[in-house]
Amino acid sequence: MKNIFLKITFVAIALVSFTSCDEDQTDIPPFFNYTFNENFSSSPTGSGSVEVPIALTGWVNHNASTSIPASSRLWHARTFSSDNYAEFSSFYSTAGTNDVAWLITPAIDLTSGSGEILSFTTKTRFSNGYPMTAFISTDYDGTTAGIATATWIPLTFTIPTADDVITSSGNIDLSGYDTTNARIAFKYTGSKAGVTTTCQLDNIKITKN
Repeated sequence: MKNIFLKITFVAIALVSFTSCDEDQTDIPPFFNYTFNENFSSSPTGSGSVEVPIALTGWVNHNASTSIPASSRLWHARTFSSDNYAEFSSFYSTAGTNDVAWLITPAIDLTSGSGEILSFTTKTRFSNGYPMTAFISTDYDGTTAGIATATWIPLTFTIPTADDVITSSGNIDLSGYDTTNARIAFKYTGSKAGVTTTCQLDNIKITKN
């Protein structure tokens, strides 16, 4: 009888310990304090040859093409497996044109926190060169004309090394920019006769302490 009691007590203690450990592991999920977070989930999407340009509030979507005729194609939203993203490819542009397609965020306040980190994801398809660069500006006025006169500081990020692989940019330190007018720009440079790589952009985030 004594042995049975000891066995029952041991099992009860073991169950309590296991339950407590499991609760500790799932008690508090990871938390991020976002200064900016955009995944294009609210952007209407196109498919096939139908392109729906991204027109989110405060964003600038502009093709600064210098060709004659100039290209008017813009970054547009697509969806795959219920995930929206921004996309551009010069493959669909008119022969003889070039593309300098800018997608620029609204003004972002970097004065309300510290240790700001920018990250985003990209994916390429049908690569024949890498077409996208990223910049930050603190003096851009939000107009299409102002793109040419603003100071754009290049940002270094990790690019895909293979097609159809979602690649994180890595953590890009923005803590040195103490401004209420930070703008992040993504620039696709290509042409029908040159780089036509499809570039997909998603999950643009700035976290802060």
